[in-house]
Amino acid sequence: MSRQSSEVFIDGAASKSQSRRILGATSLAHLFHDGATDMHYLLFAIWQQQFGLSLAQVGLLKMLFSGAMSALQIPAGELGRVAGEKRVLIGGTLLLTAAIFCYGFATTLPVLMGLIVLGGVGASVQHPLSSSYISQSFPRLQARLALSTYNFFGDVGKAIIPSALSALLLITVWGHSVQLIAVAGLLIAGCLSGLLSSEKRLPKTMAPRPSASDDTAPQTADSGAPLFTETQRKRAFASLCTIGSLDNATRTGTLTFLPFLLASKGASATQVGFALTVIFIGGALGKLVCGTLAPRLGILKTVAVSEIVTAGIILALTQIPLSAIYLLLVPLGIALNGTSSVLYGTVGELAKPRQQTRAFAVFYTASLGCGAVMPLVYGLLGDRLGISHTLIVIAILLLCILPLLLPLKVITAQHHSPAG
Repeated sequence: MSRQSSEVFIDGAASKSQSRRILGATSLAHLFHDGATDMHYLLFAIWQQQFGLSLAQVGLLKMLFSGAMSALQIPAGELGRVAGEKRVLIGGTLLLTAAIFCYGFATTLPVLMGLIVLGGVGASVQHPLSSSYISQSFPRLQARLALSTYNFFGDVGKAIIPSALSALLLITVWGHSVQLIAVAGLLIAGCLSGLLSSEKRLPKTMAPRPSASDDTAPQTADSGAPLFTETQRKRAFASLCTIGSLDNATRTGTLTFLPFLLASKGASATQVGFALTVIFIGGALGKLVCGTLAPRLGILKTVAVSEIVTAGIILALTQIPLSAIYLLLVPLGIALNGTSSVLYGTVGELAKPRQQTRAFAVFYTASLGCGAVMPLVYGLLGDRLGISHTLIVIAILLLCILPLLLPLKVITAQHHSPAG
C-alpha cells in the first residue's frame, strides 16, 4: 500500500485543481525521463564508433540502463511509500540529470557503464510513482484518459529531447550536448517541486484504515455485481505483464538496432537522428490515439491490430531501400508505441483498490526487465546473423502476444457491463 493510500485527500478524493497539478507534474516528469531515456538510442550509435563496440556490447549498454531501471521499480515504489512520492520522484530526476551531465566526462567504457547504471537508478522512480499518483487522483472512468495524457507527454519528450540532441550535435561535441540536456533536467526538477508542493492531505491518524476486504474482494461494478473473480484477475494480470514484456522488448530491440540497419543502407548519423525523431513523433500520436480509441474499439482489438501492424512494418523495413523506409517511420512509431498506453490503463483496472503502486511496480519491473535483457540477446544474434535477420526474429516474437490476449476478455466484459 502506498503512502498515497494511507494519506487521503481532503473530502476523500483529490480536488480538480489538485488533480490537474498532479497530472501536470507527472506528465512533465514523464516528458523528461522518457526523453532522456530514449536519447540513449542516438548515443549508442555515437558510442559504438567512439569505443569500437560490437552489437552485443551495444546491447549490454542498453541492458545496464534498463536493467537498473527495471530492477528498482518495486523498491522505488516502497521507498516512495516510506519517504514520500514527491521526494523520491524529484530525487530520481536529479540523479538521472547528474548521470547524464557526467556522460560528457567519460573517457573509458567502464566509467561510461557505471554512469549508465546510475542513470538507470534515477530513471527507475518515475513510472511506478507517477502512475500511482494518477490512478489514485482520478475516478476509475477518468483514470484511463489521464494515463493516456500522461503517456502522450512521455512520447512528446521522446520526440523533443533526442531531436534537441541531434540539433546540438551539429554545433558542438556530444559531451557538451548531453550536458545542456542535463541543465534542462534541473529545471524540470524545480518545476516538479513547485507543482507538488501545495498538495494537501489529511494526517495519517485521520485516514481510514484499509479493510481486509479491500484487498481480497473481486472487482465490482457500481451495482455490486462482481466483474471478474480473483482467479480471473490474477490470470489476466499475469497475461498483461507478459504482453507488456514482449511489447517493450520489441520496442527497445527495434529502436536499439534500427539505427544500425539504417547505417547499413547508407544513412548518415544526421539521417539516423532524424529517423528516430520521426519515429518518436509517431509514438506520441500513437499513445494518444490508442489510449483514446481503446474504450471505443475495445482493448483486445486495439492491442492485436497495433502489434500486427508493428510486426508487418518491421519485416518490411528489412526488405525495402532507405528512401522507402522514411515513409514507414511515422506508422511504425504509432504502432510501436501506441500499445503501451492501453496496457498502462489496464493495470489500474486489474489492480486491487489498495495495491495500485505495487501493481504498477510489478508491471513495470516485468516489462522493463524484459526490455533490458532482450537487447543483449538481440545484439548477440546481430553479431552472428546480421541486423536484418535479427529484426525479423523480433517481429516474429512480437506475434506471440496474440494468444496472450485471451485472458484479458474479463476487461472487455467489464467495459460492457452496465457500470462500465
